[in-house]
Amino acid sequence: MMEALGFLKLEVNGPMVTVALSVALLALLKWYSTSAFSRLEKLGLRHPKPSPFIGNLTFFRQGFWESQMELRKLYGPLCGYYLGRRMFIVISEPDMIKQVLVENFSNFTNRMPQSIMPNSSHHVASRGMWPGGRRLACYLHPFRMAKGIAEV
Repeated sequence: MMEALGFLKLEVNGPMVTVALSVALLALLKWYSTSAFSRLEKLGLRHPKPSPFIGNLTFFRQGFWESQMELRKLYGPLCGYYLGRRMFIVISEPDMIKQVLVENFSNFTNRMPQSIMPNSSHHVASRGMWPGGRRLACYLHPFRMAKGIAEV
């Protein structure tokens, strides 16, 4: 058996090990920089093509809200994007928003922290802050909120 594998004997030296480790490191780096970017496709959501490491950060050059409107125009009312390796889903249809915030709220608990957009007039739900935020949202937009939320 050992004679059959005799041709696999390689002489290992310093430069060869360095090159092999460098190739392995680059392969791992490439995998890490793009591995998170398949989640939206698995969910069937349309999205702009992300760049390694930064995701769709360059898509937001013109400003956050302008880019959100551009996302809706290009990819529809239900789409997504990546900031870094983190996935975000954009829902812009009132009926879908009602379904997420009222009817299926317990299924959608992982939301962006409010501190990401401190000057925003919109409330972004985050862990324990959401019950108070629902009251604030009802105060700011009572015509858009469902009756069930307004009674919190």
